[in-house]
Amino acid sequence: MPAPQADPPRCDVFGCGRLAVHYTDGTEKDAHSAPGESGPRPAIPRLNICELHLNWPHSTDAARFAAEGTYLARKANPSP
Repeated sequence: MPAPQADPPRCDVFGCGRLAVHYTDGTEKDAHSAPGESGPRPAIPRLNICELHLNWPHSTDAARFAAEGTYLARKANPSP
């Protein structure tokens, strides 16, 4: 009997649910950074994102998600 297959990762954006095409490492560039003293916004690492949300890791929503249990559990037990 073959081993069960894991479901493919889904986008972490609340309500999206599309298949993730990218797993962030924190080095991504902010496509919508505003010029000024603050500079480009850093990306949150270890996020699953779809092709529609490629700049989401730079948002305040992503920073809030990174403080929640789902993200913290993934960070504590990263996939190989």
